[in-house]
Amino acid sequence: MKRGKKRSKRWSHTEGARGYTVTVQERTPGGVIYARAFDPKLRGGHGGYRFKSLGHNDREKARKYALKQACDLREGLSAMREEKVTLARVFNLYKKYRTPQKAMTTQQADERRIEMWTKVLGPSKNPAFISRDEEWQTFINRRQSGEIDARGNVVAPDKRVQVRNRAIEADCIWLRSVLSWAVTYQSAAGERLLKTNATDGLEIPTELNPKRPIASRDRYEATRAVSDRVLMEVRWNGKRLKQRSYLSEMLDISTFTARRISAVCGLRFEDVNLAVSEDAPYGVIRWPEETDKEGMEWITPISPEARAALERIMAERPGIGRSFLFPHGSKPGHPITRHLAASWILSAEKLAGLHKLDGGLWHPLRRKWATEKKTMPIADVARAGGWRSKKTIEDCYQQADGKTMLSVVLGGFELRERRG
Repeated sequence: MKRGKKRSKRWSHTEGARGYTVTVQERTPGGVIYARAFDPKLRGGHGGYRFKSLGHNDREKARKYALKQACDLREGLSAMREEKVTLARVFNLYKKYRTPQKAMTTQQADERRIEMWTKVLGPSKNPAFISRDEEWQTFINRRQSGEIDARGNVVAPDKRVQVRNRAIEADCIWLRSVLSWAVTYQSAAGERLLKTNATDGLEIPTELNPKRPIASRDRYEATRAVSDRVLMEVRWNGKRLKQRSYLSEMLDISTFTARRISAVCGLRFEDVNLAVSEDAPYGVIRWPEETDKEGMEWITPISPEARAALERIMAERPGIGRSFLFPHGSKPGHPITRHLAASWILSAEKLAGLHKLDGGLWHPLRRKWATEKKTMPIADVARAGGWRSKKTIEDCYQQADGKTMLSVVLGGFELRERRG
């Protein structure tokens, strides 16, 4: 009897721990590969398998796909168990792939906004169908009235405070940018999260007269004159002690480098290089990307005033490597927070008899620095002060002042008709 040709065995491969396994297999030898994963939500909660065609027969590529999907299953991110796109899934993917690339303070802002929008819209909300009136505008109205706070919690009627449009604008722009990212996101199987951004074209409230206070040199000098009197609490051998705070040095570094207070708080000894050179006669500071709002690293020369502040720090509490210049008094291994720094400068302003600027504590010093450099090349000002966008400096930081306006009025040249 003549025997038929022996049929080759179908290939299959499985990845993942029990409960989170993904199998990739051929239905016919050498044919298109399919993925299979168990989903406990199917069949009314009894569970069942989901199947997905990978659209190719590349076994090595299929193995990598199975490994990634198995890892994602453990984190609740895998497309193998998703029937539809949800807000929770978009946020989980964004938090996994985009948030870690941002500065620490921006990562914290992402966490807050994810919490807020999840409470407002619901984790199972399909972000492709955000309505203009019932959801978008209702959110704006509730935030403006103070009905909900910055984390989406309902506020008691007697404790509600109106929220300015600037804060609401930032939250709306953030959600729009996340959904724009979701439109461009592509899974290992080539699938997109969203086809369109439902928030495109929806109106976002804007601040007609944004508060951008600027500090003067006189204000800095008055605050600096009393800054040594502001104390901080430290713990030593189980006891709580009071000592001079870091405010004086922080004021000098912030004022003469134009850096955000969160970046100053996060400085480490390894970021400071006081070696002199032709381009940096007073040394340089490396501002790492993890503490920069825009996620960029900057290496910039420093002024004599900033160097003097750094020398005082090294004389009083020398350190090396990744030790913080401004360590937290009660949390070893952590720097002080921008909130603590804000309380210090506010205390100093009260000691100096100064009224608090409406809309800022530390940031007015950054605007002061930018405004004082108006006559200098904008490209160099942006680089030295840590701005990626030159337009941002001109629109939001540099402000008109009487001295410069007078020089404009008295300066220039006469434009005359050309003769003969």
